[in-house]
Amino acid sequence: MGGILSSLNTSYTGLVGHQNMVDVTGHNIANANNAFYTRQRAVATAEGAITMYNYSVGQGVEISTIERIHDEFVFSRYKKASQEKQFTESEFATLRETSSYYPEIDGVGIYNDLQNYYDSWTDLAKKAGDPAQKLVLAQYTQTLVQNIRDTRSRLTNLQEKTNDEVSVVVDEINRLGSEIATINKQIKERENQHTNNPANDLRDKRDEIEMQLSKLVGASAFKSNTRASSITDSEIADYDNDYSLLVGGGYTLVDGANFHPLVVDNKYNPNGLYTVYYQGQDYKPVNITPNLRDGKLGALIDLSTPGASCGRLPGKLQTYIDDLDTFAQGLIEATNNIYAQSSQLKMSSDSLQIIKSDSLLKSDYNIKAGSFDIVMYDNSGNELGRRSVSIDEFTDMNSIVSQLNADLDDNQDGNALNDFNDNFTVTFEDGPRLFQINPKNPSDGISISLQDHGTNFAGSLGINRFFDGNNARTIDLAARYKDDPTLIRAYREAVDGNFVIANMMQQLQYDEVDFFNKDGSVVQSTISNQFKFISTRVATDTENIKTIDETKESVLASIQLEYSSISQVSIDEELTNLIRFQGGYSANAKVVSTIDQMINTLLGIKQ
Repeated sequence: MGGILSSLNTSYTGLVGHQNMVDVTGHNIANANNAFYTRQRAVATAEGAITMYNYSVGQGVEISTIERIHDEFVFSRYKKASQEKQFTESEFATLRETSSYYPEIDGVGIYNDLQNYYDSWTDLAKKAGDPAQKLVLAQYTQTLVQNIRDTRSRLTNLQEKTNDEVSVVVDEINRLGSEIATINKQIKERENQHTNNPANDLRDKRDEIEMQLSKLVGASAFKSNTRASSITDSEIADYDNDYSLLVGGGYTLVDGANFHPLVVDNKYNPNGLYTVYYQGQDYKPVNITPNLRDGKLGALIDLSTPGASCGRLPGKLQTYIDDLDTFAQGLIEATNNIYAQSSQLKMSSDSLQIIKSDSLLKSDYNIKAGSFDIVMYDNSGNELGRRSVSIDEFTDMNSIVSQLNADLDDNQDGNALNDFNDNFTVTFEDGPRLFQINPKNPSDGISISLQDHGTNFAGSLGINRFFDGNNARTIDLAARYKDDPTLIRAYREAVDGNFVIANMMQQLQYDEVDFFNKDGSVVQSTISNQFKFISTRVATDTENIKTIDETKESVLASIQLEYSSISQVSIDEELTNLIRFQGGYSANAKVVSTIDQMINTLLGIKQ
């Protein structure tokens, strides 16, 4: 039964309740500048009433829990927007640097070097025997190939730098994932001991780490048995029971207090680029690189991955490297195919390491169906005869050698001593793997020219090269011309005043040639237009990601504002609450004072 002491207890609960409200408000104000602090509210409920005669009397107030004002749906959108912004921001930073490697807009770079190179061939055609002009051609050629090699080296270095960052990011992901697992354990321990008393500050810390992980890898958190707040709209999530954090579209990084790390390895990639694996409870690594498409890690992989070895398409940087290699290879093979027409006393290919005498040519090299001629000239440049060789999809090196060594009447004159096989012998052995055409009687001074009709045979096999190498990393002026540029040949028939090769070289800049892409497709384009294509691709990718990044930034700002309006502390609102709770505390103190006076009065009556 109630009484004056019961009334005193009622006021005491009011004092304690409002003191707790003031404490929570003070805690909010103290963390007003903490970006990941979620404002809290003391949930006050009436204590159970007692029955007196035919009515009930309330027994004051109690603080049932301290809730944080957190909307899980808005927070999820905030994390999603953050990870998308981090992805585009990381890609743009790298692509902006990549685009600086193609400074064609400023009149410098590879495109300008190409123009100087072809202009030098034009000048050589006017002065075919001028050693000084050959020296100029060699200088412009070396400038061109050096710029191509330097650009590829910069791209490769940037790819390696980006790849190294993959390992750093994975280490940070593992650190943060382990920390979340530890926090989950702490939350469980605390909330099991204190019913209906959520570990708000620990949950704020977990949210902060979740945000960091989302930016790094696009993690998705799943929280079961999520409760609605008792003092706000039903959409506001208060706290949950079970927790799991997934990456890569479904791989559990954190399961409650358990943590499953990611690992990186490059032992299966010949170029040293990393593959990311998930290590589950069975400790068997699973390649999840194809699934990592979000956050900073997704951007790094999208930029640097080599392609098939990681189970996905080549990254942008690898694509640019492949494009440059394809361009350089097309330039090398088209040029060498023409230069092989300049007559010489003998011919030899590169060391063909990936081909055997019985290997199909089309399966290993950029050789197409068609034919080529070996033309013989005397000392005066007169044609003595020619031997034609056909290539189809079943042709191997044995077939080429057999066709050239065959005992045929090339000139149709009935003379068995003036045909190609009478003057030259052709060999290809699996040991040195050199395709060679050597004169039987060198003193005769008979020269030969390889004139192609669409096979790309000389260009692919590097027969009597002008360019060394086979891609953007190895392209170079042939060593013999670097040592002595005067040996450069502008002629087809070795006679004074002949500049057929120089004319064909300057015409090459206007002709469409074959560019063999890494995926097996063949593109026909002029050499200049092909370079414009690959440099434009870089510029377009950079501009596109810049536009997307600006859009993502606007979306992030909008969602961040929505999240802040719900969860972050408003100083004005908290000061208003402080005044209100202070007033409640003072009123309850006044009641206690009044009851004290009543007790004194009662004691005075008794005396």
